Amino acid sequence: MIHLWRERRKPESAARDVLERHPDEKFALSALVVGEFLEGGASVSATRLAESRSFITRYHFLEVDQETAERYARIVSGLRASGEDRGRSKPDMWIAAAALRHSSPILTKNTKHFQGIPDLDVLTF
Repeated sequence: MIHLWRERRKPESAARDVLERHPDEKFALSALVVGEFLEGGASVSATRLAESRSFITRYHFLEVDQETAERYARIVSGLRASGEDRGRSKPDMWIAAAALRHSSPILTKNTKHFQGIPDLDVLTF
């Protein structure tokens, strides 16, 4: 999300190119991504918060429900059982859970944050 924001006025955008190459994919934002993104806008100014709010209106929002919470629990417990949980961000695990819950890929430059999560489709740019 932050890369799309930073590159919003540039004619060339690696992140936007990925979205355009996958026109049949359903891209959405998890509640955690929305919160983190809006926090960035709010920390700059009320105007930037309003701009940030307007920017995200083009995306569908994924709310956290019980199934998402159960997927989160299975992801974290599975990584813990395999010894792969060290250094993992809990917000990233929630993002992964939301993506799995809604059968959506994750678009990120930080693919290592999502390695080892079964069935998770991770796209990079």
